[in-house]
Amino acid sequence: MTPETVEPGMALARLARVAERALIRVELTLPQYRMLSVLAMANSATPSRVAWLLAVKPATVTAVMDGLVAGGYVRREPDQNDRRKVTHVVTYDGRRMLDVANAEIRRDLGRLAEFLEPEQAELAMAGLVLWTEALNRARQAEWAAREGAQRGECR
Repeated sequence: MTPETVEPGMALARLARVAERALIRVELTLPQYRMLSVLAMANSATPSRVAWLLAVKPATVTAVMDGLVAGGYVRREPDQNDRRKVTHVVTYDGRRMLDVANAEIRRDLGRLAEFLEPEQAELAMAGLVLWTEALNRARQAEWAAREGAQRGECR
């Protein structure tokens, strides 16, 4: 199989299913996992920033965040810059849950990797790391450009 014959969408969908199965074991949904991951990376964020980072509607953030708050994984705090806004912060329990969820996902990916040669498995995991880095950098650049545009800065 060559890179040209791989259907990326299908591979991503199948990998997402692997992650979903791992998350079921820790009683976390994929949307909850995504939000915890984004919040942990950002340290704290407003609902609008979380929505933008995940490319979802703010109402989706509120619905999922309510479950994370009820579970004790996230807490809401007044925004330090604007008291009319709220900021979401991952709690200690939320970070622990994220660690456990990541371990479960890595375990399942490790089981899949057993079907590859060791060098291939290493390359596959390195590829995931690189795609994650590219996605993070692209989102950060988009956010910076968006913030600059809102302040009226030219680029």
